[in-house]
Amino acid sequence: MALTQALLAFGLPVILFLLAGYGGYKILSMIVPSEYNPIKVSRFEAGNIPYGEGRLWFPLQYYGYILVYTSIEPIVVLLFAIAEAAYDTSFILFRNLLIIILSSIVILYPILYYAVKQVNTIEYWLLR
Repeated sequence: MALTQALLAFGLPVILFLLAGYGGYKILSMIVPSEYNPIKVSRFEAGNIPYGEGRLWFPLQYYGYILVYTSIEPIVVLLFAIAEAAYDTSFILFRNLLIIILSSIVILYPILYYAVKQVNTIEYWLLR
């Protein structure tokens, strides 16, 4: 019964969260137009009349590092929780903590994969 409760307590909210996020993405992609719009690339600054494209470019070369840091940090915190558990006397506690850490790794692996791809994209490191 404890394994079922652990799976329901940690697996079901994650699945519902992912389904809600994907559903929201699909609904927004149907509502928001994806055609080119010159207003999106125009600059609006200090009330001046916009002309030409914006001069500043938002650098994305460190975005992958931010994703790696924010993905690895929760796993490290959970590893500290597992290190403090008395798993030599309570196997159920160790099993539940192991389920938590493995499910978080499974959830965060695609984020880490995307972050590493972002870091290795050479175009983000070139100056415009």
